Amino acid sequence: MITPALANAEPGPETQTETQTQTQTQTQTQTQTQTETRTQTEPVRRAPTGHFVIGAGFSSEEGFIAHAEVRQDDLFRTGQKLSLSADVSALRHQFVLAHEVPALLGTGLDLRTELYSRRRVYPDFARESAGGAVTIGHRLDRATRVYARYRVEQVGVDPGGGDLDPAALAAPAGRLGDGMLASLGAGIAYDTLDAPLLPTRGSRLEVFAERADPALGSDFALMKVAARLDHASPLGPFTVRLAGRGAYVRSLDPGGVPLSERLQHDGHVELAGYPLGSFASADLAASGRVELELPLIRRIGLSVAGFADAGVRHNVDPAWDATGTTFARAVGASIIWRSPIGPLRFDWAVPLDRGDRSPVFFFGLGTSF
Repeated sequence: MITPALANAEPGPETQTETQTQTQTQTQTQTQTQTETRTQTEPVRRAPTGHFVIGAGFSSEEGFIAHAEVRQDDLFRTGQKLSLSADVSALRHQFVLAHEVPALLGTGLDLRTELYSRRRVYPDFARESAGGAVTIGHRLDRATRVYARYRVEQVGVDPGGGDLDPAALAAPAGRLGDGMLASLGAGIAYDTLDAPLLPTRGSRLEVFAERADPALGSDFALMKVAARLDHASPLGPFTVRLAGRGAYVRSLDPGGVPLSERLQHDGHVELAGYPLGSFASADLAASGRVELELPLIRRIGLSVAGFADAGVRHNVDPAWDATGTTFARAVGASIIWRSPIGPLRFDWAVPLDRGDRSPVFFFGLGTSF
């Protein structure tokens, strides 16, 4: 029995604490209930995984270069990737539809399949191809990856009013490279560069070998080995860059390496001071560069550089050019600006093994795609 005096009495300290605790508990319970209700009723917002990219570049040899890409990095929330890209310039057209599976059935392998259409214009002809490739890779660590690739493509050669020898034009289509090319290859790539263009530190090394054979569905039998090396490191106020690349192709039948698969000179990109058409196609080609860059105004990315290039080409097929080995060298200087829209580079090169040693000027603007 509770007396009126006790019923109307002010609560003591313990009673106040219990009352506050009960009130706080009720408030927290209500808040949690409201939060859970909102969580159940409101959809979870996911970060967008689709991308639309437009890029552009310019080179004095290739002219304006346009790039466009539509990419989905989490297709149907599976972690798979799907992309459609296009690169167009006066010398090349490339359209690629690619699908990637980062983790194939929990095996630690990645799978990439692609369909493509390509056209590459050289001074004497144009190489056209349409086909596809399947690549299976495995990452050994953060910097190293091994992979195997099977590709099959229909290749066509378009003389396009070039300067091909009439005897070459009269040769069978297979001699030019018209036909089906199917190859199986494998490679390893190691990459620690801090930037794809104009790196300041790190290294990149890639070696790839492939073989085309009738057993794989090819009209041609040949093998090809290619390697690429890039290295950059600081040296006091300078940045030293070393670059080299080479390739060798050999026919496995008496017809020789078809024109479409021979190694074509890639202009100033391959050897500064020697534009497209400076050399005939070859069975072996290698080039390298040593470059020293000195920053002038770091806050705006302006610097100067000096470089030395060297290259060698070897031909064993008299049907396309005189057999033998050709060496070429060049030295030059550059002004480099790492602009907000991509690196802008002005180059002056002096070809040391050409009749005319007048400096050759060329420039390029672009970003990595």
